[in-house]
Parts: sequence; C-alpha cells; structure tokens
Amino acid sequence: MTERKNGLLFGRSDDSRRSFLKKGALATSALTIGASGTAVAQEDDGVFGDLDDAWKALINVDNFHPNGRFTFVSEVIEWNPSYGDVQDSWFSDYNTYQIRWLNGDEIVPLYVAHDANIGEYDEELGFIPDADDDQNQPQLFEMNREWTPFSDNNQLITVNASPVTEEEEDDILETQDWWQTTA
Repeated sequence: MTERKNGLLFGRSDDSRRSFLKKGALATSALTIGASGTAVAQEDDGVFGDLDDAWKALINVDNFHPNGRFTFVSEVIEWNPSYGDVQDSWFSDYNTYQIRWLNGDEIVPLYVAHDANIGEYDEELGFIPDADDDQNQPQLFEMNREWTPFSDNNQLITVNASPVTEEEEDDILETQDWWQTTA
C-alpha cells in the first residue's frame, strides 16, 4: 500500500509539474504577445522613434542626454575606455564612435553595439548621411530616456537609440548649418 501511495503521489507530482509547465508556457506566450503589443503602441505613438530600428549602446553617464538628438561625426575609432572594473573584452561587442549632440554641439564618445544599423560614415561629408532621404544631410538619432547600469561600473550606462522620423529630421536640420558644406 505504501508503494501505491508513493505511486499516486508521484503521479500527482508529474501531473502538477506538467500542468505548471503548460501554464508557464501559456503565461510566457501571453507576456510576449503583450510586450510586442506594447512596443507597437509605443511605436505608433511616436514616443521613441521606430522600435524596429532601435539599437543598443554604452555611454558615459556624464555624456547622457535623455531624449537628446545626435548624429555620428566619425567612423569607428580604435579606442576603448580604461575603467578599473571594465575589461577590454567587455567592449568586444561594441564599436567606439564620436557623436555630436544637436542641443549643444558637444562631441562625445558612444560605444555602439556591433549589430546596430547606423549607416556608413562619409569622410567627405564628415558624418553618417541619411540613406533614406537626402544623402547630403546627416542621419539623426534620438536617445531613449531610459537606461540601465553597465555591470558594476558607475561611469557607464546601457542605452537605446533609434533614428528620428524623416519629417523631424528635416525640421531639425533646417535650423542647423554645421553639417552644410561650403562651396
């Protein structure tokens, strides 16, 4: 009789475990669908650029401007920061670029994830041009206002950025002339 009790308990345990796993899988699916619905809603609201084109980067906390707009003004620079707790190998997934913040013309380094789609730097123009619109004007990006700490380092943060819309880009560049070539 003890074996039968153990067998029943074991059988119930398996049933409970299967039931739990099924419910967990359903919950995960629902969360995934809900999260993608939230992303679509944010994209449609225009709150943060096109989320499909968003990419990850690292930036020094002192150089971070939430919702700030910027453009790339360098090609990849063969340099990584040297912080006590940040090892060079941590930067193996990032490329170092120089960006220009449009609100203050400040130029600072940005460590962009290798898989980010930011375009190709044009040495003659001095920036990464807008491939979709006027190729003689810079592609502008917007920094997300949310960030997370990078490891245990209090100097670097992980951020997301995405291209601004063509309309916003044209409006911004109408008031800026630093990017125009003098002939």
